[in-house]
Amino acid sequence: MNKLKNIGISALAGTLVSLSAAQAGGVSVSGSWELSYTNLDNSEVSGNRLGMNKNISFGGSGDVTSGGGITWGSTVAMSDSMGLSSASLAINMGGIATLAYDSGTGGYGANAVDNIVPTAWEEADAGFSTGIIDVGAISKQKGVINLTVKAPVAGTALSLSYSHSGSGGHISDGATGGAADSNLHGVDVTLDLVNYDAAHFGFRLGAAAEMQFKGDTCKETKSNVGIGNMEDLASCHTGTARTAAQEAAAAMYWDNPYAGTVYSSLKIGPFSYGAQLTYADPQDMSKAGIQYKNSYVHGGAITIGDYFSISYQEADDRYNYNDATRQGAFTAFDPSGHSGESGVGSTVAGASGGWKNSSGNEGAHTTYQGWSAAANAGPVALKYFRNSVENINGGNTSDDHQEINLSIAF
Repeated sequence: MNKLKNIGISALAGTLVSLSAAQAGGVSVSGSWELSYTNLDNSEVSGNRLGMNKNISFGGSGDVTSGGGITWGSTVAMSDSMGLSSASLAINMGGIATLAYDSGTGGYGANAVDNIVPTAWEEADAGFSTGIIDVGAISKQKGVINLTVKAPVAGTALSLSYSHSGSGGHISDGATGGAADSNLHGVDVTLDLVNYDAAHFGFRLGAAAEMQFKGDTCKETKSNVGIGNMEDLASCHTGTARTAAQEAAAAMYWDNPYAGTVYSSLKIGPFSYGAQLTYADPQDMSKAGIQYKNSYVHGGAITIGDYFSISYQEADDRYNYNDATRQGAFTAFDPSGHSGESGVGSTVAGASGGWKNSSGNEGAHTTYQGWSAAANAGPVALKYFRNSVENINGGNTSDDHQEINLSIAF
């Protein structure tokens, strides 16, 4: 018995040693403390304008025997609850392809190119309740799988992100998300044609697109219409003839929401400039909803070594609302999508109108302007930004936001 016991212990010890060697890697710890002074619009109550942010990040990496490596990282926000802010796990397959699981870093896929215009610190929409129209609804969620294939030197890359049912919170090992996550099913793709960045010259040109999968949509219901589902089809109608129950059910989408963006930036010496154009169609069927929206962002920065930078950025958001195109009620259903033509279907009480793809001219503009600057001295940085917005979120209100930030990193 003693011999068997000794053999078992020796075998176990050998197994632990082999596993330990195979899983060896390095671990790093970094963090930052930030002290800020924030000044809001005169119409807003500020109270105490001093605030503090504390983050600590843990990271690790190691090589795999077949080549390539694996990295992981977690960031903890040092609030009273010490909650996990973000985490990721990435497997580098030979330096060309990377497979990653992302839980809130937002550093992958279309969300990583939501605004590539150079800034010294914050973007022009920082500090406001709503931001510039962009892509990234899928890849900014927690629980996203990303595959990136990148060529060396020029930086040409293709990135695919997929979320089966992304989450608003981190999902623990062995756990699942809730029913509220079902609307975050989708995919995005990012293509960097050129992404070259050297000390005194850089150029980037690319595009990204995303689509959310909403399951049953009004377009699908319309194409499969029959006597048995005319009531469901009526709930897809917008207009004054829609009943309260139908209006309450207006969360139905005409089709799967989608968005796309194209971007480019250029750096020559200390000067850099970038521009980006984004289009999004929420496929919203409600009368007060947005038919489509687009944005144009551009700006430039001046950088002096690693010590000082200043930038200016402005954006123009344009909203086209459903009120001009979908407010009328439908008198009859026509499978071809044009009211007044004959076709299989039945009459819906009401008077006039057309399908979602009708054209209209009711819209609004939101404009953003922002200055930012940063001065660095080793681990210490002093940063400042001042942003303003007119007709925020397509409305008639304006807002201003200023912030001074002192940060220390280790």
